[in-house]
Amino acid sequence: MHRTPPSPGLPRAARLRAGALAAARDALALGALTVFLLLLAPLLLLLGLLRPLLPGRAAAAARLPLVWAAYLAGFSLTALAGSLRLRARRAGPDDWRLLTARAGRRFRRLTERWTGLRFRIELPDPPPDPGRPVVVLARHAGILNTQLAVVAVSAVLGRSPRGIAKRCVALEPGLRALLRGVPLVLFRWNRAGRAAALAELTRQGRELGPGQAFWLYPEGTNYSAARRAGSIARLRARGQHALAERAEAMPHLLPPHLPGARAVLAAVDPSALVLVCGHTGPERLLPWMLGPGYAPGPGDLVRLRWWSYRADQLPTDPEEFTDWLYGRWEQLDAWIADTAGPASPPSRRRRRTEDLDPA
Repeated sequence: MHRTPPSPGLPRAARLRAGALAAARDALALGALTVFLLLLAPLLLLLGLLRPLLPGRAAAAARLPLVWAAYLAGFSLTALAGSLRLRARRAGPDDWRLLTARAGRRFRRLTERWTGLRFRIELPDPPPDPGRPVVVLARHAGILNTQLAVVAVSAVLGRSPRGIAKRCVALEPGLRALLRGVPLVLFRWNRAGRAAALAELTRQGRELGPGQAFWLYPEGTNYSAARRAGSIARLRARGQHALAERAEAMPHLLPPHLPGARAVLAAVDPSALVLVCGHTGPERLLPWMLGPGYAPGPGDLVRLRWWSYRADQLPTDPEEFTDWLYGRWEQLDAWIADTAGPASPPSRRRRRTEDLDPA
């Protein structure tokens, strides 16, 4: 288990040494990434010019490297440069939250400019009460999921993000730099790591306070047709045939794992707000991962929507909670299928939510 940022309980000398090493790594990564993008610029420019001229499948394939380049140039460089400035002046949680929102905003703008990808992001309606903690249960759609989580919490909800993740997410230098100031607990995803993660979920749920939001992916991993088939087979092997049938009827989602969500929601303050987050679009950047039953949908649109529930109104009985969570996933699956049609022009309400969205 690795906790970010480092525990304040460490001796002062150890904290200073760890901080100096982290700053040196971030500075090195910032320089290396800048040089890499400069060397790659001619190829990216050519790809951007040719992409509109390519046929459908080829144009979609060309969008993926451009999205990654926009991510590195917009999100990672902003996070690395900003983290060096914040560490130099010992910034607080709000400074790190604003840096995360700024990195997300620059990634979004570069992605729209370089790839033609559009974003339709709605705010929760009604907006969460600032005095209540928030738990977000989100689908695990595709690439950049952890980045989506920290940006959505920081920019859309205006809260300090909390959560757990696999240790591999810290391999990306921009996100690793943000984790210097964003509390996230990282685990190796073996049997011991999963057991420790479940205990950490209970602890974080208990300690979650106003102005904070805990983000959880109940599915546990990125969607793919092979993973979905494996998850359904495991439900059948455990004798959970009714749940397997419900999962079979959701072609766009993995069946949710129940223990993690139940652990957080059982420990959180009853006044908390629970948001179910649906998003679609990133997974279509990797079309070969999707099964034949997955609705094709517009490849140039990323959508994000929320459904709100009160924690004290959620069922506590395990069977009833299972039925509730699967019901939310069925609602989410139907929403993804509905978004597969041609994108309608945004309504006045939706334009307003996009204008308010700082990411």
